[in-house]
Amino acid sequence: MLNTELLEAEILGSFFRDPSLVSEVAVTLEPSLFTQPWHRNLLKMILELHRTEQELSMTMLVTVFEKHLEKVGGVSYLSKLASSAVAVSMLEQNIRQLIETDARRKALDLVGEYREKFMDMSAGGFEELLDQFEQRSLDIRPKALREDTTVDDIIQWYEDLVLKTQDSARALGIMTGWSALDRLTLGFQRTNLIVIGARTSMGKSAVANEIKMRATQRGHKVADFSLEMSKAQIYNRMIANLCSIPLQAIRSGHLKPEQIERISTQMEFLRKIHIDDSRGVTAEYICSEMRRLKRQEGLDLVIVDYLQEVVEPAERNDNSGSGLHRVCQKLRKAAKDCDCAMIGLSQVKQDVESRQNKRPFVSDLSGSAAISAVADDIMLLYRDEYYNPDTTDPGILEINLAKQRNGPTGVVKLKFEKETQQIA
Repeated sequence: MLNTELLEAEILGSFFRDPSLVSEVAVTLEPSLFTQPWHRNLLKMILELHRTEQELSMTMLVTVFEKHLEKVGGVSYLSKLASSAVAVSMLEQNIRQLIETDARRKALDLVGEYREKFMDMSAGGFEELLDQFEQRSLDIRPKALREDTTVDDIIQWYEDLVLKTQDSARALGIMTGWSALDRLTLGFQRTNLIVIGARTSMGKSAVANEIKMRATQRGHKVADFSLEMSKAQIYNRMIANLCSIPLQAIRSGHLKPEQIERISTQMEFLRKIHIDDSRGVTAEYICSEMRRLKRQEGLDLVIVDYLQEVVEPAERNDNSGSGLHRVCQKLRKAAKDCDCAMIGLSQVKQDVESRQNKRPFVSDLSGSAAISAVADDIMLLYRDEYYNPDTTDPGILEINLAKQRNGPTGVVKLKFEKETQQIA
């Protein structure tokens, strides 16, 4: 078994043998890593000398901290410690060992803490607790023990860049098949949070359904977290689109035998899309499910309908948009962790209805400041015929790519068949 007290003494003793080593480890080594109070206090003193640009020596330590020497065991212990140092070449290995020991101790404490929580049914929902445990487990891993992948990352970036020059398709993300939109976005990029905002009945759900079906047809793994519509309602809309059957006929059950037959041929396709219609869920629940799906089946695209329905517990000093801002941050981080694109549908404020130009702006999104601060891309939908029956653009759905963090913006017009929910 590792003698932690001896290991700590050897590390501190090495600094007396070669004071220049302090500058090399000043950032990595923290007093909290040391279990012995004398050792913690001594490291604080050593780091304070380093901060004030005073070279470490026994004389300097005694002079500067004369009134506090009892906190480090006195001069006799300091002398013993200085003489116990091993070869300075062992310092890096000893520090890594100390950091790992501290991480193991924290992991055991975390397991103990959550063992009680998992047994206590009143401590919270299982999925939320599991997600907290996963996140805190990841936080335990010390940066000092992580392999430096900087060089590998640069090589990978360069190789990818060269391959893009040879094959432009490598630059593309998850394509929609709407050529005008794909030219602007180069497809939905993995790790990005894409927000689609619109007023009621503009076609948010139709756009989301079309995107996820087109992605699935291209072989992508898609998950849909529907906090507003039930699975049955989503299936109705997707089948209307896939089979060119009026949505109202599907809802009412007024279907011909050949239409029923057509629907039956699409059952396997619908099964490919993971749909979760749980209500009142938190961002932690969604993120946990994303990680599970990524591990078990793979995951390329996630849709959340809609962002304002994700439950976020209030925190002290919250303002009206703080909770939504945290939700967006958590979902965007999950998209990065799972290497997938994240589409979040958003409400648009009712104020739009009272003005002459009813096309929404980014500032019209409910919680616009929270969303615009985090979202990589923002698309706003508008159908003029909804407000103007005599419009010159009947059946046209406008997609305004109002924000794209790494690309151009612009407006794309698509044909929208409301009866069958088809967009072309």
